[in-house]
Amino acid sequence: MLETENRDIKELNSITQIVNCIKTGVYGESPLKLIQFFESLPDNSRYNYIRTITVPYLFNVFEENLLSSKDPLDWFSQEIDQLNEFCNRLVSGNTWEKFFLKSQDNITADPSEEVKLRTGKHYGNLFKDFDHYSYFEEAKSLLETRLNKNDLKIPDLGNCRVLDQGCGGGRYTVAWKFLGAKECTGIDISEISLEDARARVEIAGIPDVNYDEGSVLKLPYKDNSFDIVFSNGVLHHTDNWQKGVEEQLRVLKPGGFGWLYLIEQPGGLFWDKIEILRALMKNVDKDFARRVLKSMNIPTNRIFYMLDHVMVPINTRIEPERIEEELKKNGAKSIKRLKRGADFDRIEYIHNKIPYAKEKFGLGENRYTFIKA
Repeated sequence: MLETENRDIKELNSITQIVNCIKTGVYGESPLKLIQFFESLPDNSRYNYIRTITVPYLFNVFEENLLSSKDPLDWFSQEIDQLNEFCNRLVSGNTWEKFFLKSQDNITADPSEEVKLRTGKHYGNLFKDFDHYSYFEEAKSLLETRLNKNDLKIPDLGNCRVLDQGCGGGRYTVAWKFLGAKECTGIDISEISLEDARARVEIAGIPDVNYDEGSVLKLPYKDNSFDIVFSNGVLHHTDNWQKGVEEQLRVLKPGGFGWLYLIEQPGGLFWDKIEILRALMKNVDKDFARRVLKSMNIPTNRIFYMLDHVMVPINTRIEPERIEEELKKNGAKSIKRLKRGADFDRIEYIHNKIPYAKEKFGLGENRYTFIKA
């Protein structure tokens, strides 16, 4: 009996490390019941299929109620209960198992693979499926919109050397070039991402865009090398985001322009749903999950949006005060937390004062710009 209780406590502690809203109890017991139901199932393709379809379900119900004036805490708890009931019926029915072959068993994630390699492969496989619009035009438009809405002007951009710190598939590296930068370099640990990025740039004939393989926590560049260092949603996926900030400022020239985006804490229902899904999907193979969502005719850029944070090994949420302290410690000045964004950015919904914005989005994105002293 004691052994069972200890095992249950260990399991609960493991879950609450991923899902903060279980500790706070903001949605009652609904998230814990859903997670414990899936924890009780084997890790094989049959059950991983059901785990995967919970991803679009929770994203869709959140977006359907985005502008609703209903209390989001109540309706989200009810949606979790309905999802739990649906999945229980699906499992107990057994009919769905006829769609799977015996050879598909045990398609699960490999937990022994190094975290940074898993992260690189995850994003590499997501980015390489981007179409021409998502890769080239969308990235330029998003960057331009975020700069313009926050009245950010970069003097003499045509003479600037830009580093995209953790470039992933490299689309923002290209976006800076499209906006007029002189020379753009992307660095990332993912060989898959870099191969795809180099091929796209070569085919498109875009000059002065280069990609290097390396760690964002140990940049292979001399001090004061770049006029702009752009770190956009990367360091929160590493095991030491503070070291990444230190490196960002080290390679930035005095008077240079820095951009830093890190996940916010508190993050409201938006991040709570992702943490719940992270607990459900933690052992699911990433390629398998992508294939399932593709089979549902979900567009590539939306698959990226859904699986981006859900399936990456590390997803650290950080309070603005901690970020600002770290920036100042490493020589940043004129630190500005951006208050506007693209139409679908969380900070933009907060700016527009949608119903229950705080409960739905917490603080909104931690996007910062700064100057190196």
